[in-house]
Amino acid sequence: MSNIAKNQDWFKLDNSAKIFPSVSNHKETNTFRVTITLTEKINPENLQIATDIMLNRYPMFKVKLKKGLFWSYFDYNSKPLIIREMPFKICAQIDPRENNGYLFKVMYRNQDIAIEMFHSLADGGGVMMLLKSLVYEYLVLEGKKIKPDNLILTKNEKPEYEEYEDANVKYYNKKNRKHIPEEKAYRIKGTQISDDNTGLISGIINTKDILKLSRENEMTITEYLASVLMHVIYKTQIQYRESIKSNERPVKIFVPVNLRKHFPSKTLRNFSNFIKTKMHMNKPDISFEEIKTVVKEQFSEGIKKSELIRKMSENVAFEKNIFLRMTPYFLKNYVLKIGYNMLGIKLNTMSLTNIGRIDFPESMKPFIKGVTAYINAGKFNAVNCAVVSYEDQFKITFTRSIIETNLEKEFFRFLTSKGLDLELESNFVEEHS
Repeated sequence: MSNIAKNQDWFKLDNSAKIFPSVSNHKETNTFRVTITLTEKINPENLQIATDIMLNRYPMFKVKLKKGLFWSYFDYNSKPLIIREMPFKICAQIDPRENNGYLFKVMYRNQDIAIEMFHSLADGGGVMMLLKSLVYEYLVLEGKKIKPDNLILTKNEKPEYEEYEDANVKYYNKKNRKHIPEEKAYRIKGTQISDDNTGLISGIINTKDILKLSRENEMTITEYLASVLMHVIYKTQIQYRESIKSNERPVKIFVPVNLRKHFPSKTLRNFSNFIKTKMHMNKPDISFEEIKTVVKEQFSEGIKKSELIRKMSENVAFEKNIFLRMTPYFLKNYVLKIGYNMLGIKLNTMSLTNIGRIDFPESMKPFIKGVTAYINAGKFNAVNCAVVSYEDQFKITFTRSIIETNLEKEFFRFLTSKGLDLELESNFVEEHS
């Protein structure tokens, strides 16, 4: 183990992570999954060895969650992380008691290697680095002649201090931390799937095609997809039912932003913020062009560095509040849970997470078939969406906690109507419910 790990047997949760232990349950799990599909069937023995190697390289993930007097904290975990076959349930709640205390799982099925993680530990950017390292070490054990080419963190490199840092605190600005109140968002309605199962529908399209379509609309891919989502929510949920009181609430798409692309940081922990699209859609005949205009303007404002710092600083200022800091954990936990259930979870209609383009060394690409990302869908945010691209594959994955699939069907119909070829996948959760 590195000197850093030896000297830092415990450390605080980062600012973004502190709320998750208080508000997570079997319905709102706050977990997400990233999967890399290889060209050959997985060898579990070598995957377990690779997992052990990877944990020594990433000691900030070799931890367990413990309760302190004022906050939860991460403590060094000496137990092994045992890999497991991938279950049918997607992004289920992680029970540390069943997982040797770990807050993430390494799983496999056929040609897939996946990491499912509790959000207190890291965000999508950090977990993707972890998974790429795991797959690299696995392929080496399988006898593949590959090189990291500065794209993979390997067992030969010592962890750096910056990988542990809470970058939110690093870029905190007490002069730019204004709180802006938000109203509750429109909620997607449907019939809950039984047994806390999650429905899954993925669409694979050509990366160049979706990029071309977005540019024709003078938008980024994320802006374009957010616009399409708002359009299909309106068409399938609200239009012709504008008079219903709950439909008067704004449709709000929560779009995480990887702050590593905007601020220099090597952190592997949570370092993301968000942009929100917001539009009251309780009127007839809202055009796609109207939606595009609103989304583009809101993205332009939300991505400004000053606004990203404001949101970051608002969260850090809450943590630095002297009253909150001195409140015992059991009371703090209660207050956070009540506040989140009353308002926090109800501020978004759904999430759209764009993991971005995943790059591998040229020597690894012959062994990589594809990449997929999934985010939990809960009781309140009943449908969520994650996208990721690798080479010419752009994969859009919907997860849902309701049986109805109207929204996803309309979304993919819209894209095919624009001339995009589409390949669909589903876990057919209805057959298991």
